[in-house]
Amino acid sequence: PGSFPFTPLPPSMPSLSASEAQESLQKWNLAPFMKTAAFRFDQPFTPEQSDAFLLDLFSAPAVQEAAPVCVAPGQWGVLGNVASTSSVKYSKLKTTILRLDFFDRLKEAGIVRLGDIAKCLDVQAGDILVSDRLRKLLLCEDEEEWDVFSAEERKELIFHVLKILAVGGGMNQYDDSIEPYLKLTKSVYKDLVTVNKSSGGALQVASHTYDVSEVAGGSASLFPRPGPHNFCLVSVDPVARHAKVWYAAWFPMM
Repeated sequence: PGSFPFTPLPPSMPSLSASEAQESLQKWNLAPFMKTAAFRFDQPFTPEQSDAFLLDLFSAPAVQEAAPVCVAPGQWGVLGNVASTSSVKYSKLKTTILRLDFFDRLKEAGIVRLGDIAKCLDVQAGDILVSDRLRKLLLCEDEEEWDVFSAEERKELIFHVLKILAVGGGMNQYDDSIEPYLKLTKSVYKDLVTVNKSSGGALQVASHTYDVSEVAGGSASLFPRPGPHNFCLVSVDPVARHAKVWYAAWFPMM
């Protein structure tokens, strides 16, 4: 057993279970392949322990049971034995943004006009046919829209949340308005991170968040097929000693 034992907690992302969110998640084709889970751990956590913590998290039988992985559409399984820290690949996300006005430049750049997402000529981005400028900004590195956010800004958790919701699943029925995406981005972000005050009185995010791209288990992998639109976000609150997982596998349009 690892040094971080985990105990399942009740679901802690109410933003995703609200009925309006559920409708959107079905429409955007995220709901069928998505899971959320929360856990308590009883050891102090520091970011230097990220490798060991994530290995313990994905290895723990209680976690594997409460947060199964998608092995095929409609089928869920467990990772099984996760041998070593090299089995877990992740990047740490930034959480310096505390306000939704981070996305105001979507209007300034003409990506959003009067609340509507601007359409464009179709462009193929991997498995996804892009027909609006928001998806271009999110998926097409060689298009002018890409430069609206810098490489560093794209590492922000809040940017990842918007991208997840706006890209959706392979059978996504997009919304024409930006509002449903921004509204849910805000409430999901609030669910994922813990905000407190620094010694100087400024608001800051206390959580550490990780974008986990791969876990090689003895029985299954984190995702059923490799691809850029799978996601597994892990948010760790070292004060409350809670870890939250938000996960979805991605399948192309059949």
